[in-house]
Amino acid sequence: MDKTGVIKIIEDAIGEEIKARDFYKSIMAQLPDKGAQLKLDVMAKAEDEHRRILSGLYARLAGREYTPPIEKKEGYIRIEVPRRDARLADVVKIIYEAEERAYQFYKNAADKVEDPEEKKTFLKLAQMEKSHEEHFKEEYHTLVEDASIRFADEEIPWMIEAME
Repeated sequence: MDKTGVIKIIEDAIGEEIKARDFYKSIMAQLPDKGAQLKLDVMAKAEDEHRRILSGLYARLAGREYTPPIEKKEGYIRIEVPRRDARLADVVKIIYEAEERAYQFYKNAADKVEDPEEKKTFLKLAQMEKSHEEHFKEEYHTLVEDASIRFADEEIPWMIEAME
């Protein structure tokens, strides 16, 4: 693949990493659970790290810093699509499916490039996305499984009679 093709792959990837980061931040802001917020904050930062890695590769190949395209606002009407309501499990499924697509994207990119350094970068990103996918897939199954958890009443902590 020629340099122009690699640069295009990187531009697309940077755009998607920014989109992923912003998606995680948007979901994070809507969750009341601090633990879930923390997980999504970590993911948003990971996606930003991916963007940083890709931006470095872009600068090396293109000889300049990457600047995202400016969204054209004049001359067209943007139709607002209503946001959908979703349960946490639905969002987690969307996340792990997106991470799987990111993994495939980087794996395919690594297969297309010839430069060892570019291949190494894309494979590193693929591995990172795969670990995100596996984490959220496990999280999803935990949320949707109807697993029985067994315990006895006497095992519940702080079930003592109040001291009089």
